[in-house]
Amino acid sequence: MKIGELAKKLGLNPKTLRYWEEIGLLPPPPRDSSGFRNYTEEHLKLCEFILKAKKLGFSLEEIKEIIDLRLSGETPCGCVREKLKEKIERIEELIEELSRQRELLESLLKRQGTAGGELCPIIESIG
Repeated sequence: MKIGELAKKLGLNPKTLRYWEEIGLLPPPPRDSSGFRNYTEEHLKLCEFILKAKKLGFSLEEIKEIIDLRLSGETPCGCVREKLKEKIERIEELIEELSRQRELLESLLKRQGTAGGELCPIIESIG
């Protein structure tokens, strides 16, 4: 299939596929006599894997590492598990950070704005 067909099936811009090929995430497809890329079902499956991994929060670099492990004959599931644990830890940190921010905003919302500040005493009152 041509790049436009593959991109349409995946809901991507063809430039994305060219970029993935450029960074080594997607192996270069064979080309026809006119020089057009001819993507295979394997390319489609790999692109679907990439999109699923991106939905889980994996960076392109991490996805490439996983693919490279598989291509070298290793099972990448151990690597994936470690990366998932790291992502969960980061999410927990973000939740805590956002909770603290929400508490601060709620406390500021309860304050009465009084005249006398440069711009707004509510904001200026935080330390």
